Amino acid sequence: MTEREFAKKGFSTPKRKKNTETAIMQQIRYALGVYGWFVFRVPPSLYGSKGLCDLIAVKNGTAAFIEVKAPNGVQSDDQKVFGSRIRNAGGIYVLARSIDDVEWLFTYGNDAHGDNEHGNDAHGDNAHINKERTHAGACC
Repeated sequence: MTEREFAKKGFSTPKRKKNTETAIMQQIRYALGVYGWFVFRVPPSLYGSKGLCDLIAVKNGTAAFIEVKAPNGVQSDDQKVFGSRIRNAGGIYVLARSIDDVEWLFTYGNDAHGDNEHGNDAHGDNAHINKERTHAGACC
């Protein structure tokens, strides 16, 4: 029996675990804010460009573009293209399925030049992971 059929019969459906993109996005916004990042949501728009990221975080002149997906969420082709364009322009693009995927940003950008324990590597130890997850391949 589907959830809809279950509900039609007057039964309540069990509450789902809060692992939605919205919940993950709220965790990321809060955590990065604690570490001094200014984080804002990029509102979806009917008239804007397709594939834009969900969040933009800025700290000491460094911007990180963050696409949030649920653990089983799939990036659209437009989102993959956007991520590739950001990386090709030298920017930071993160595909985040949990707060763990942005943890390296907590201390990144603590000085005006973006230097950190990763040796001024704008993508930290997470770069190879994000390339694989976004299927960016050799273009990034």
